[in-house]
Parts: sequence; C-alpha cells; structure tokens
Amino acid sequence: MISFCILYLPKDTECHCSLHHCQSTCTCFTSMNSNWHGLIVFFSLHLLLSGDVELNPGPMIDDQPDIFLLRKWLEPLVDWQPFGLLLPGITQQDIAMIAKSALGIETEHQSQKLILYCKWINKHPEAKWRDVLHALTVREETELAQTIKDKLHEGQCIGGGSVNVATCNSVGVYNKEPVSDLVKGNPNDIFRSHSDKLTDAVTTNLYRLADALHAKGLIPLDTKRDMYSVSGDNELKKAGKLLITLQTLMKSSQHPEQYLIDVCHVLVNQQNQALTDIATSMMKQLGKHNYVCIL
Repeated sequence: MISFCILYLPKDTECHCSLHHCQSTCTCFTSMNSNWHGLIVFFSLHLLLSGDVELNPGPMIDDQPDIFLLRKWLEPLVDWQPFGLLLPGITQQDIAMIAKSALGIETEHQSQKLILYCKWINKHPEAKWRDVLHALTVREETELAQTIKDKLHEGQCIGGGSVNVATCNSVGVYNKEPVSDLVKGNPNDIFRSHSDKLTDAVTTNLYRLADALHAKGLIPLDTKRDMYSVSGDNELKKAGKLLITLQTLMKSSQHPEQYLIDVCHVLVNQQNQALTDIATSMMKQLGKHNYVCIL
C-alpha cells in the first residue's frame, strides 16, 4: 500500500522530499495566500478518494481486544483458568463462576473461554492486547504469544463485525446480527412462562436485584422504593409486584426483546445460581444457540 503525506511549505520554499528515503508519495505545495487550509482539505479528500489510504488498520498491541479475535486467536489455549487469573481485573471468584457455567454452544471448554473474554472486557475497559501477550508469556505459551504478536504487527485482520466491545455490556455479548433477528419467541410469553420460578428466586435476592434493575434504568425509582417499604407486603408479594412491573414495562417498550435481554443480564450479574439458570433459559428461548450470555 502506498502511504501519503502532505507538506505545507511557506511561500518561495523548495520541496526536498526524497521518495527513496521516506518510502511514501509526498504531495508538496506552497502557500500563495492565507487560504492554505482549503488546500489541505482538498488534498486530503483527493487521497481518500484515491483508495490508497488505509482507513481501518488492523488491531494494535495497545488497542482493546476484540472479542471475535480473542475467540479466534486464543482457540489453541487449553488452560484458560490460570491464563484468566493473569488478566487485569479477573479474580478467582470470577474464574469459579465461569467454570460452573456453559452456554450450550460449541464445547463447554470453548464457551467458558468466551465467557472469560467478555467478562474481562467488561470489568477492565482498559484491557489491551499487551495484557493478553503478558498472560500468555507468564504461562509459557510462547508459541501462541508469538503468533498473536505477529498478527498484531502484520495488522492483517480487522475485528469489526462479529462480536466487539460495542455489543459487550456489563453481563452479555450478542451475536453480530441485530437482536430482533435473533428472537425466535415472544419475549412477553417467555418471561411469563418463567414467572413462577422467578418469583421464588427473586424473593431471596430482592433488594440487590431492585438496586441493579434501577441502576440499569429498567425500573423507575418508585418501584425500587416500594421494594424497600418496611410495612405492608412481605417479600414474596413484593417480588410478585416487581415481576408485574417488569412485564408491564416490557410490553410498553418499543424493543421488548432487548428489554428482556437487559433484564436477563441483570439477573445473571447477581451471581445467584437460580437466577442465572432462569436467565440462561430465557436467553436460549430468545436466541437459541446464536447468543452469548456471560456472568
């Protein structure tokens, strides 16, 4: 690929650009008046339209890793747990929770690795490919580390598209297709079919769940306040009211499937096995095997 540079030279100044040394195509011009900014814009547009300018280079070592590339490039990795503990922000508790989970996609081993990557990106937004290389080096996965380092230097693969940080939130990663394309069942029906199990599970985790739902903008402050009421209803009845509120808000939402997915994410993030199982079941009914839900 040919690279370009634009040199602005004051009036009556010669250009001494050597293509042999700079290995680039250099566009030089001299300023005849004060309107030289327009010339820079003109030449910039000319270069962009020429097609010789690299607009989307591959990932760099200090870039945040793309989930799709982590999944692809770390496929040979077997001992994911000790590797995961070396990633900034990942704790032993995270590893233990991930080890208990499986997504029903591919093998349990591969799905747990994918959960790890998503969890890491969520907990540590400053994550870099450099962290991955460091963890691999400490684990003496030198060949794999070198392979990834070579790919980063080559810039041969662009991650945008499959699964990236834009689709990775505090508890989940979606497939590259829009959520509406993944939905196989009616979200309201799915939620209703799980409401009996949800009532019992929510009761034991009512206040933390109400806090989390409100923090994510999924329930109004009044609903959260009702959960903390010291008089009147017991916790079982409050849990029932909370579920009614969720279903009502889901029905009124312009994107009910997305609302349910967001609720599932909050449920999973409570690190309660019953809530996790229910949320996973609902996510499967929404997207079958084309979704990823992480802790």
